[in-house]
Amino acid sequence: MSSLTLHSCDGQPLMLVSPRGAKNLFYWMTETTHNSTPKEAEIVYKELLGADLFSIYRTAFEKVTGQTLALIHPDIISTPEDEASRCKNDFCSLMLDTEVCKSRCTEHSIDLSKRIDQQAFTASCEANITTTLIPINTKVGIVAYIRSGQVRTNEKEIDPNFFLKISAAMPPHVSRDVVMLFDAARVYTKDEYKSQLTLLGAFALQLSDLANNLLIKPAPGSGGIVDVTKHYIHEKLSEKISLDALAENAKVTNSYLCKQFKKATGLTVVEYINRHRIELAKELLTSKKVRIIEIAYETGFQSLSQFNRSFHRYTGQSPTEYKKAELSS
Repeated sequence: MSSLTLHSCDGQPLMLVSPRGAKNLFYWMTETTHNSTPKEAEIVYKELLGADLFSIYRTAFEKVTGQTLALIHPDIISTPEDEASRCKNDFCSLMLDTEVCKSRCTEHSIDLSKRIDQQAFTASCEANITTTLIPINTKVGIVAYIRSGQVRTNEKEIDPNFFLKISAAMPPHVSRDVVMLFDAARVYTKDEYKSQLTLLGAFALQLSDLANNLLIKPAPGSGGIVDVTKHYIHEKLSEKISLDALAENAKVTNSYLCKQFKKATGLTVVEYINRHRIELAKELLTSKKVRIIEIAYETGFQSLSQFNRSFHRYTGQSPTEYKKAELSS
């Protein structure tokens, strides 16, 4: 049985338990382990970062909470630049853009990772911004961290000593913007932040399960089955796709295909199909002057109502709302 303990911003532990998946092993990383990440962990990190499961959850979480969700490399400084700098907080974004906090932010993440032993950890940096790091535990150790937060969790004003330290490296007008953006940043209550941590902890357990499945050498031919199925789906995306047809194309049973596909992608066949149909629909909505019902049928949906329900489920908006927002931005 796999479990994960989260420490919220008030220091209270939250225990999450999964009936299967990751084993809680000891954390391998030390201060000078830039090259010590196991090869299989490196591979799994890249797989998780590109997984549809991660993309879908991140989009939904950031939209609902206003927080940032990034997947950090087990060796913090090896995190891809666009992932390490991902930030939904205007205050932090400005600080990162001006290079003032770039190294400080990395050092803060490294410090959090050193205080983790299979458990998530929350702490505030010297700018009074709260960040949480949640480990993705597997049988080979930690293969990634979910980093979230980068928000205010109390009403404290910006630290005067910190402001003096950073303002020396900024033009006066930028310094004023820093204070304005800090004051304008939303303040999350402890209960709000704790609830969001619970959601992230549950997601971390899902990612641990997916990571462990990726670490298991697939049965002969199973990788080919998934690749063949994905290719068939993308070839037939605008048509009606049945599980029977997919299984027949891959020359396996329905149940075996479903099991191998979920193990490899973290998604069911239906979730995978709908996700990619919605991505295609999003492109068509902003690039073609056609009616929404035409896009619904062009992307393989059998009715406009089915298309609208699926679109809202994956984006949080109706097709009309999405098109209007994209064209006005």
